Amino acid sequence: MKRRAPDSTDILRCHRPIFEEWCHFRNKGESFTDEVEHSKTVTAKLDAAEAELVKLRTESSHLRKLEEENIQLRAALKFQQRSPFSVKAAKLIRRKPATWWETITIDRGLEHNVEAQLPVLAAEGLVGKVDRPNDETSTVILLTDEKCQVSAKIKGTQEVGILSGQRAQHGDTPMLRLRYLSKEAKIKPGSTVVTTGRGGLFPANINLGTVVSSEVGAIDAEALVKPAVDFAALDTVFVLLGHH
Repeated sequence: MKRRAPDSTDILRCHRPIFEEWCHFRNKGESFTDEVEHSKTVTAKLDAAEAELVKLRTESSHLRKLEEENIQLRAALKFQQRSPFSVKAAKLIRRKPATWWETITIDRGLEHNVEAQLPVLAAEGLVGKVDRPNDETSTVILLTDEKCQVSAKIKGTQEVGILSGQRAQHGDTPMLRLRYLSKEAKIKPGSTVVTTGRGGLFPANINLGTVVSSEVGAIDAEALVKPAVDFAALDTVFVLLGHH
């Protein structure tokens, strides 16, 4: 019997499985390509959104900083207007971690009539005194330094003592010591401590802080005082000029 030559139908029938498999892989390849392109698009959108978020956060931080500076400037102007002394506003420009509670550097010096031993204030009370003035800057000894000693009294009483910082203080709230009080002193927590004006270095009745606790010793008594000034957040200060 003579064999029939295969026609096109037979050829297609034989190769159909191969063709279908090829179509299947081609469709998978196209689907994978589409997913890759979609992933790239999503990634690009996420990157753009993240960049916009960073921009908005930066702008928000800048606006908050401007608002804080505006508040500080208004407070400084108000302080200068109501101060009975001649004062020179100054900005804190340098503060070393090793002497954080001891000294700061301000942007006023001899060229601005700033001299050694002049008192330095903040709106809340006494900051310290000028130690070493240079031409354009000055080093200030802070009230929280044990070397800065101030004649002080507890407001509303006859109790007078010497206020100073404490050695090796750490943390966010350095405390002060008011020493040489009388053993009979009735010291109440919350009492206000101010300068006496004795010695002529610091004017009288400048706010120093608030009594936290007290302790009676063998000879005298002393009190632990929380500073009126937030020394962790110092920024603008005021040098008292010619108050002597």
